[in-house]
Amino acid sequence: MSLQACANLVSRADPERFFAAMAAPIAARAVLLPVYAASIEVARAPWLTQEPMIAEMRLQWWRDVFEEIETGRPRKHEVVDALAPVLGPKGAAALDAMVLARRWDIYKEGFNTAADVLAHVQTITLGPMLAALEALDHLPEDLSALHAHATQLGLARFLRGVPALIERKTPVWAKDQRVQIYRDLSIQALDMTRNFIRSPALIETAYCRRTLEFVRKNPGAVEVGAIPEFRIGATLARGWLAWRCG
Repeated sequence: MSLQACANLVSRADPERFFAAMAAPIAARAVLLPVYAASIEVARAPWLTQEPMIAEMRLQWWRDVFEEIETGRPRKHEVVDALAPVLGPKGAAALDAMVLARRWDIYKEGFNTAADVLAHVQTITLGPMLAALEALDHLPEDLSALHAHATQLGLARFLRGVPALIERKTPVWAKDQRVQIYRDLSIQALDMTRNFIRSPALIETAYCRRTLEFVRKNPGAVEVGAIPEFRIGATLARGWLAWRCG
């Protein structure tokens, strides 16, 4: 039942990752859905309160969970119940780093440079990606390509989320950099070499480069929420990746 709870959570909160998990083989879903569910719980934790101390406690709760899973004595929780049997030590460390990166959502100080953004989105996206790869026994020895995949997917997701941050009056930038920075970000991410990694854990990266290519040409679309969803292309790309990884 805990796996079904994870599936329900992911389908509601992150449809793109849900579709990616559903495109994966059935056995892989038992890994992907708990990992994605945990990342959702962490992502929303800072937004459930206006009190920084309480938000810190919510994030710390998940850091404690990952440590408990490593020691073999995890607490009872529907997401944790499904995650504990599949999470390895490297995945736990990557998810812990993801939690620390999510502290930005508490204090909302704005980014100073493009490098700051790329490091932030890479850490957040690398957490679930690496955890899933380790659990599926697909983790490569050389992580440079994985870092590129995580950066590109993380940036695509971040850029789509900018309008929501603006609506919440969350400062995205410490300085007024606006349109040009979005073009620079997309160019830097696209320039990263991302060799193919044969794993269902990478199905979620389908079509993220298309999003970045669009922003490179249309940076003004970011803050007004005008990035197309590319639903048909993304669906076809997920199917192609699922076939290639199968």
